[in-house]
Amino acid sequence: MPNNLSKITVSFLGILSLLLIGYIDYITGIEIRVFPLYFIPLMLVASHLNKIESLLFCLLSSFIWFAAMYFAGRVYSQPYVWVVNFFTQLSAFVIVTFMYASLTASLAKEKLNSCMDALTGLLNSRSFYERSAAKLNLCNRNILPITLAYIDLDYFKQANDTFGHLYGDKLLTLVADIFRKNLRSCDLIARMGGDEFAILLPATDATGANQALEKIRRLIEESPDFACCTVTASIGGITATNFQSDFEKLLKTADDLMYSVKKKGKNHVVVEVI
Repeated sequence: MPNNLSKITVSFLGILSLLLIGYIDYITGIEIRVFPLYFIPLMLVASHLNKIESLLFCLLSSFIWFAAMYFAGRVYSQPYVWVVNFFTQLSAFVIVTFMYASLTASLAKEKLNSCMDALTGLLNSRSFYERSAAKLNLCNRNILPITLAYIDLDYFKQANDTFGHLYGDKLLTLVADIFRKNLRSCDLIARMGGDEFAILLPATDATGANQALEKIRRLIEESPDFACCTVTASIGGITATNFQSDFEKLLKTADDLMYSVKKKGKNHVVVEVI
């Protein structure tokens, strides 16, 4: 939902546009139809305001149209035609406005879903790549450290095979919840596939990253849902400052470090500086 300032701005622009269109409708007379122009501000408000507010704009549009037609000299054979036409115009405004609002909401939802992993609600790998590049460039410009961590759940396949895929899905969603509750809003978290995750920690040095990642590892290890199936986490993190190579290389380095942790006994955090 837009903030109050945005809603006020949109409402002001919507009212101003309707008044301008109504004036154009008036001065052009009854022969030139500018009726479709009323839909432009209505579509604007439909994208930013709620249904009640959009409905009020539809009413305002109908009254402005009515006034423009009346003062422009429109004449009907019977007075009741004014009432009928007012409600038919209002119906058209409402139908189109609500259809447009529904369409924009659906498109926004589809756009969000294309960026998110359907199961965990975390970023998917494609979106993680796109957003991480911007974070990395920002830290480079300000000469700030950045840490990229790669996480793999130990013994997840065995737990998935033993307890079933539904239980495996539950573990993945629990891991995602642990990430969200214990990391900052500026951190990027993604499910890279299967039971592998990546975390980007902007403006975080090796010491800070090790503390944050160790906390996550410990929470997973101590959770009853994970302890009952001995699922733990192996985490490899790479801290860099003014990293000028491509992001994929940084991710590959973190991935390799994570696999070295798994080979050396699993359930551990290693953060290295490059």
